[in-house]
Amino acid sequence: MRRRTKSALAQPLASRPSVRLGLLSLSAAYFIPGTGSLAVIGLLEPMAGEFQVSKANIAELVGVFALTFALAAPALQVVLGAMPRRSLLLLGLALLAMGSLGTALAPSFGWAIAARVVMALGAAAVGPTASALGAGIVPPAEQAKALATVFAGMTIATVLGVPLATWIGHTLSWQAVFTVLAGLAVVIGMGAARFITDRSAGPRVAVRSLAQVLTHAATGRGVAVTLLQMAAQFATYALIAVVLTERFHSPASWVSPALLFFGVGGIAGNVLAARLGDRLGTERLLWASIAGLFLAFVALAAAPASTALATSVMVIWALVAMLFQAPQQKRLIGLAPQWRGLVLAMNASALYLGMSLGTVAGTQAYRAWGLDSLAVLSATITVLAGIAQWLSQRSATAQSANLAQARNATSI
Repeated sequence: MRRRTKSALAQPLASRPSVRLGLLSLSAAYFIPGTGSLAVIGLLEPMAGEFQVSKANIAELVGVFALTFALAAPALQVVLGAMPRRSLLLLGLALLAMGSLGTALAPSFGWAIAARVVMALGAAAVGPTASALGAGIVPPAEQAKALATVFAGMTIATVLGVPLATWIGHTLSWQAVFTVLAGLAVVIGMGAARFITDRSAGPRVAVRSLAQVLTHAATGRGVAVTLLQMAAQFATYALIAVVLTERFHSPASWVSPALLFFGVGGIAGNVLAARLGDRLGTERLLWASIAGLFLAFVALAAAPASTALATSVMVIWALVAMLFQAPQQKRLIGLAPQWRGLVLAMNASALYLGMSLGTVAGTQAYRAWGLDSLAVLSATITVLAGIAQWLSQRSATAQSANLAQARNATSI
């Protein structure tokens, strides 16, 4: 039996339909939290009217989701990390379905907040677990491709899910959006139950392990890279509609097409990450992403007022940014394979926390110094991400050297 399993893993990913279907179901699972977390952005007006609150209050639902996710992702690994990962994934999808339906049926704004918390708890279980399962069902040489496939669900959510949710919300009702999300979570859960055959459990995670991941120099600084990379993007992306219309004098009608082009660039980056990750190596691809992101923000800050030029820079920005996540997850797994689920949860937590912190930083910079400061701020935070990456690599090198010395001393 072991020989057969080893032989199956040795086959190329494309020749294993069961593995491909499993990865696609994990990618679909990632689509639900990706869409659910950001769909509110396009539904501010109808939801504000329904609950008789301001649009700013409705926008806070995004922050509630992000903050809950950031806190819950590592906490769930401590509380439920020893569950079979397949079971944890299905539990997360069930919570996403319940929270989505609860949002659609919420009789008041307070109930909507509670439902968003339930959704975020489900997302905190789904995201890291989907990545851990995706990395575990393929051999190490194909992990970058598998992780890129899984994370594509998040990319597609940004490109298609959020605009589609906005269209459904304004064509039918905002309640229809969350009802559809609830139904999709159930259907995807059924598919995952069918195609995910890995029933292995993650290692039991102690609270001290959470502290060890953060205080361990290589992994702690590695997780910081994710936080800073996302903060750099959202410092500008949160106000990208204002940047386009006021800084580059684009018509308001061009914002949606520009965001669509941005999404297409993101998909292209994710495809490139899948193809190049296992060839170039994780660290080279990470540096290419960080350097490309810095240059994109410099170009955005220096570009003249041209809609075509701004859109072109946005496409490049999205492409190089999406080169990051798949190799970053693979690198973190390699740094701490014994904490695979936990370190992926911390990475996902940092991703959402970075979105929140970047949005706050960008909003404050806009109020204090105006639109021209946003791209400069994003470029500066990207430099900090590069410093964190350099420090993480240096710590990993020192760790490897210490282990080698210990082995040599033992052998003597």
